[in-house]
Amino acid sequence: MTSTQTRAGQVATVIAVVLALVLFVMVLLRLDASPRTHVAYLYADTAAFAPDVSGRLISIRVRDNQGVHAGDLLAEIDPEPYELRVRQATAQVAALEAELALATRQVTSQNSGADAALTNVARARTQLKLANETLQRLQPMVAPGYVTQQKLDESVANQRSAAAALDAAVKQADQARQGVSDTRSIEAQIEGARAALQLARRDLRMTRLIAPFDGVVSGLQIAAGTYAQAGRPLFTLVDSRHWYAIADFRETDLPGIKVGARALVWQLGDTAHALPGHVESLGPGVQAEAGGGPGLPTVERSLKWVVIAQRFPVRVVLDNPPPGLMRIGATVTVVVRSGDAR
Repeated sequence: MTSTQTRAGQVATVIAVVLALVLFVMVLLRLDASPRTHVAYLYADTAAFAPDVSGRLISIRVRDNQGVHAGDLLAEIDPEPYELRVRQATAQVAALEAELALATRQVTSQNSGADAALTNVARARTQLKLANETLQRLQPMVAPGYVTQQKLDESVANQRSAAAALDAAVKQADQARQGVSDTRSIEAQIEGARAALQLARRDLRMTRLIAPFDGVVSGLQIAAGTYAQAGRPLFTLVDSRHWYAIADFRETDLPGIKVGARALVWQLGDTAHALPGHVESLGPGVQAEAGGGPGLPTVERSLKWVVIAQRFPVRVVLDNPPPGLMRIGATVTVVVRSGDAR
């Protein structure tokens, strides 16, 4: 081998090494530009499905791990007690409405009596006025002898009788006016009875347990005949409309992660296919070792004797999750395309 060939081989080796170093640096830069983490899992919102009313379950229409759609009937509670309560509330409303009709007629009659009493008062005032005027005309005519004393005495008696009649009419009118009742109490009772009827009808509707959203039944371990108690969960309903990857990223990666940035998610059981998604939110904090605020997630540090970066949860929404592969808690790897919006 000549010296020229030797030098050419050395130059080629140097170039190859330089290219390898450049490629290595580019890969590192690319990795730094796309934060990734293996500390991630799949997540979906869940609802502890509990009835609003208590009663015996007469049928369960779903099985464990079954997919359901919004509006599907999941289970039924014996409706008979609630049907009877509806009938009872309906009868109570009808009885009070009949009582209100009777009271209204009575009030109308009482008002008519009060009006008649006021008419009597007006008539008595007219009679008293006439008696006073007659007495005033007769008094000057007694001395000249134009009117007898007997006639004057009769006029005085008539004036006193008219005054007494007016006083009696006024008292009777006051009594009639005070005796006029109202229907406000019965009307308030009817409003309460109608509200009770609406509640009874609602409870009857709640005996049919309806799926509020598309999801998957989980944790169903009861059969028909079980006594369901209001507010006590019967099973869990997984909201399959939205799936997320909860990824714990180092705090040094967070400046490169923006809300809306595209992300790729690989499942541990299917590393050949990436699931597209986008960053929905970044966690505002975690529980510190000395204790943090209530409700904050806990992300432990694995090396307590070495200062390492804290991890914070980042929520990634999966754009088109395959239903058959989605399981809460499944391990995934998440890569975020920094600065790459949807």
